[in-house]
Amino acid sequence: MGGWSRSAVLQLYRALLRAGRPLQHTDRNYYRAALSREFRRCQGLREEGARELALNRGLFFLHSGLGGLV
Repeated sequence: MGGWSRSAVLQLYRALLRAGRPLQHTDRNYYRAALSREFRRCQGLREEGARELALNRGLFFLHSGLGGLV
């Protein structure tokens, strides 16, 4: 488990932002705020396993159609 590079994390963040574009305005604003809040919360994770889990959770959310939102 080599971990994720900074560019891979940013690509995931951008992909999640792009995936939220079809949401309605109020939903989109909430989605963007929640996404930003979650990435900032995970920014402070120091344990490699916890970081890997958080990033894999983000990938799953993206590939599952934003958890059923889209």
